[in-house]
Amino acid sequence: MRLAPYQYSEIFDEMFAPDGSPRASGKRFVERLQTLSEGSLQQRQKAAEISLQNMGITFNVYGHEAGTEKVWPFDLLPRIIDAHEWKTIESGLKQRIHALNLFIDDIYNDC
Repeated sequence: MRLAPYQYSEIFDEMFAPDGSPRASGKRFVERLQTLSEGSLQQRQKAAEISLQNMGITFNVYGHEAGTEKVWPFDLLPRIIDAHEWKTIESGLKQRIHALNLFIDDIYNDC
């Protein structure tokens, strides 16, 4: 799969640096993408959507003219998070989970 020349914009891009080259965290992934045949990514996206539909991973949109059952929207391409960034996310998640557990304990247990 050939990736078209990437047009950098003013918006931060997680996968590509301002010069259009892959960031270090996504370099191996971009290299792997480039080995796929043309149309392969679209075929894989469609196959994944069909699988989600068949497994019932859907939601309803009432009043929508195209029908009510919709496949949960997702991107086949993963969000790549390097170890340093993940440590920050992990720390925040642990803090919030601890706070939620304290809140639940406070609500459901007598002191």
